Amino acid sequence: MAIILSNNDLNVESISSPLPTRPRMSHGILTLVLPEKQNLYDAYMPFVKGGGLFIETNRDFHLGEEVFALLQLMDEVDKTPITGKVIWMTPKSPQNGKKQGVGIQISSEDQSLTKKIETYLAGVDAGIQTQTL
Repeated sequence: MAIILSNNDLNVESISSPLPTRPRMSHGILTLVLPEKQNLYDAYMPFVKGGGLFIETNRDFHLGEEVFALLQLMDEVDKTPITGKVIWMTPKSPQNGKKQGVGIQISSEDQSLTKKIETYLAGVDAGIQTQTL
């Protein structure tokens, strides 16, 4: 069975317009559970503009890809939904005991989360070595 379309049936404008440049999202939702302040300190990336989080995962991502995650901080019952952009990737079989995963830059819409994280980490000894670096 063949479908035949005439030029009148096609919307040429929609076909010739460029595809949106939105990053691909095909990995579902990631989950990050940080039960202790040390876990939060290890995952948080304060050197990233707007804040960032390292999420351990064995999924493959691309730089710039948009990511959705659910974050559970310490004694909080509810998980906080966050969006971000992949800015860092630690590949499979990393060197020096590093964990495989992605670093995400927290989106500007979630800056209240960045402030909450920084409040939790206020007063933490800055001399502690992080796992993400």
